[in-house]
Amino acid sequence: MGNCFSCLRSKSTARPVARSSDNENSDNVPDKRVEGLDSNDLNPPVMAMSNGAHNAPVLGSVGSDNCGSLRSSFTCTRLTSTLNKTNIRLNNFATKSFQTRVQKLFDMYKDAVEDLILIDGIERLCSDLQMSPEEFRILILAWKCDAHQMCRFTRAEFLNGCHALQVDSVSLMKNKLSDVANDLNYNTEEFKSLYRFTFKFGLDNAVGQRILPVDTAIVLWKLIFNIREPEILQRWLNFLESQDNIRGIPKDTWNMFLNFAESVSNGDLSNYDDTEAWPSVFDDFVEYENDQANQNISEKGTGKKHGSVL
Repeated sequence: MGNCFSCLRSKSTARPVARSSDNENSDNVPDKRVEGLDSNDLNPPVMAMSNGAHNAPVLGSVGSDNCGSLRSSFTCTRLTSTLNKTNIRLNNFATKSFQTRVQKLFDMYKDAVEDLILIDGIERLCSDLQMSPEEFRILILAWKCDAHQMCRFTRAEFLNGCHALQVDSVSLMKNKLSDVANDLNYNTEEFKSLYRFTFKFGLDNAVGQRILPVDTAIVLWKLIFNIREPEILQRWLNFLESQDNIRGIPKDTWNMFLNFAESVSNGDLSNYDDTEAWPSVFDDFVEYENDQANQNISEKGTGKKHGSVL
């Protein structure tokens, strides 16, 4: 189932040097430059601090404007690029290592002939997980794997499920499946996704089945509502078992039952509105329940009458 801050540098505050006139010999320029400076000009300028002390500012290179800043910026960019490439390589390595461990986990349980985990492998996996194959947590595993058929996992399905759960060992899988089961609430979209998956999972794709046999649907309803059972569930299952004419559950009926259970959340069928677009089997169920209730009332009334005669 980084940014790099721009580097800031101070511009040089050195005084401009004297320039020679156009008609002077260029060989005399150095002497003219020295003659134009006093002894104080040969020392770096000082800046007064608020506490009266002096501090020499950081100067840029003589003859450059903000080249130092550009060099620092380029250095930061190269460093950031190097770190990003390193992170990508580490992530790729971690991903490959994870996939390798999951592949080995699949190989532990796969069939000796086919590249599939079949019934025997699933039973061994469930035994190592200390879970029953008919347990709700195993259904969650199938859901996370998006398995297309009961009692088998393809390699791709198993790898996708382990990636979705972020597990690469039996111990991690056991803990994560328990966490997911505890966090599921049947009013959430996540549970509804699991509920819809369960119908597809129960179909026999080998024969192109499109409708769940009633006995399979009953087992899956008991399984999917293992954590929290709707008030109406047991009465609904009793109704299905008593009706010989109902042999299958279509996808629409399966999906709508979740809405039906929510609409009569307290088990009170007086809230049922037969004018809404419910599948007809729900109308039959409500009528059956009302007949049962009336029959119970009649039997109680008859019992009281016989009691008075006696």
